[in-house]
Amino acid sequence: MHTTPISSRPAHLHPLSLRQFWQDSSPQAALTGLIAILIGFAGPTVLVYAVADSAHLGPGTVMSWVWGSTVLCGLVSIYLSLRTRMPILSTWSTPGIAFLATALPGVPFPQAVGAFLISAVLVILLGTFRPLTRLIERIPTHLAAVLNAAILLPFGFRAVQAFGKEPVLVGLMILTYFALRHYSPRWAVAGVLVVGVAASAALGLLHSAPVHLALTVPQVVAPQFSWQATLNLALPLTLLAFTGQFVPGFATLKVAGFAPAPAPIIRACGMASVGAALVGCHNLTLAALLANIVSGPEAHPDPARRYTAAVWAGVFYIVLGLCAGTFLSLLALLPTEAISALAGLALLAAIGTSLHTGLREAPGTLAAPAVLVVTLSGVSLLGIGAAFWGIVAGLALHAVEARMARAKAETVNSVSATPTAAK
Repeated sequence: MHTTPISSRPAHLHPLSLRQFWQDSSPQAALTGLIAILIGFAGPTVLVYAVADSAHLGPGTVMSWVWGSTVLCGLVSIYLSLRTRMPILSTWSTPGIAFLATALPGVPFPQAVGAFLISAVLVILLGTFRPLTRLIERIPTHLAAVLNAAILLPFGFRAVQAFGKEPVLVGLMILTYFALRHYSPRWAVAGVLVVGVAASAALGLLHSAPVHLALTVPQVVAPQFSWQATLNLALPLTLLAFTGQFVPGFATLKVAGFAPAPAPIIRACGMASVGAALVGCHNLTLAALLANIVSGPEAHPDPARRYTAAVWAGVFYIVLGLCAGTFLSLLALLPTEAISALAGLALLAAIGTSLHTGLREAPGTLAAPAVLVVTLSGVSLLGIGAAFWGIVAGLALHAVEARMARAKAETVNSVSATPTAAK
């Protein structure tokens, strides 16, 4: 259900006391935060290994990269959520890491770190550019909703595909989800996680892999700067951070009924990215996909208390980052079908809400379907992903349709006024 956006809190608001946080929090919020991080930690982290393999990076560099993304994202998520009383979750730029899989090979890693640092500074500067933040704020709610649905739908598709591969495992998880949704909706996703782990073990689907117990140690990398790395890495990473993460991230929050001021969030992520760059990690941004989990009713029945789920997610982020190697080996035990099913079921309610909001508020127009079709197409032009082109296509059609509607209204008013004028 779409809710009236909660406006940004006053600038003088200070973080909550620990006592107030415990009063607002609940076991449900903590579990929701954990599930969000498990889902976000499993898939994108695999991409880092793909980048490391193509760029010939050592395991210490990879672990430092993961440490920077998780620990600093956790700190930013906790700070912003407590500061705004909204579920603000930070994550690394997933489009950025996908881009680096092909762009990083051949670039000396210190120069790449220099490019990461320049990109972080550019994000901070753009966060102070009022026309950009105003444009983000003015995206129509129904277009933001359908953009969010288009981003989430592939996760639903993957859950169905997982059922085709492991019908018993995924079938049990699906039955658990809908049974708990009927009797106790707030525990539905947590129940799916428990059943998924238990069923994987009972069916003999858990992978046999060693589990290493060790703390992750970050490695500080002295940056080097070059025009080549700036043009080939820093500028594309900055563009991808905005088009692939910040724009859909703010759209997700708007659909959930939260309207934080973009500028402070962009600047906070940019400043955290400076620290992340020095330990070998690229841009930290606003979460889009994971925000659906911590901002929905599964996090807390009361929207004003859903920020606690994002705070818990930040805590789990930090714990995962400090023991990244251990948790990566634990996640490797689960079959991919269980993780795909968990992600798809956790996001199912958000998919339904987004589609309902996006297609209900402006029936008969083509702007919302255009966003959906272009974004789902996966098209990439000029190195920019489909989510950006989807919202561009939707905004363009929205402007054209609004102008045509105004022209039609003026014509009707002119015709209706003519007989009166003649008299």
